[in-house]
Amino acid sequence: MVIGHNHIRKVDTFDGYEILAHPLPARDDRVFYPTEPDGSRAGVTYASHDVMIARPTGIGRRGRLAILMHHGGGRHVLEFYESLLPIASALLSLPEREQYALAYTIFEQADECSAGTSAAEAQRWAQAYVDGRIRKRRRGRARQVYVETEAEKAIRRG
Repeated sequence: MVIGHNHIRKVDTFDGYEILAHPLPARDDRVFYPTEPDGSRAGVTYASHDVMIARPTGIGRRGRLAILMHHGGGRHVLEFYESLLPIASALLSLPEREQYALAYTIFEQADECSAGTSAAEAQRWAQAYVDGRIRKRRRGRARQVYVETEAEKAIRRG
């Protein structure tokens, strides 16, 4: 699932967000046990991960939805345009446990996609360095560094 640019940012506070839902606010409620009676009694705990669904407030933030995550690593915000992923009404109409699970999954999926994209971009730049395809341009005082494509390299050399 791709949500905009999957930009998750760390924040100091959640000020500037109107909380629409705070599913499972009690830590003990975020422990999930198996539902089958003959299954294992071991549960999965998300007690350290507090999730909230919110709408950003302020100028220029209209039409966005946010998933706020607070855990041991700090407070993090995933914002996306609601038109790209129109789930607000469906998400807010779910029961609390499903609301928490879906919001948590969307946040974690966006985080994994972001990490994968960063790794792929780092690999692309590393390969370009090995191939000698990193170029610098100057326009006035500004300097731009970019990766030259194979076709551009062939034109430059040919």
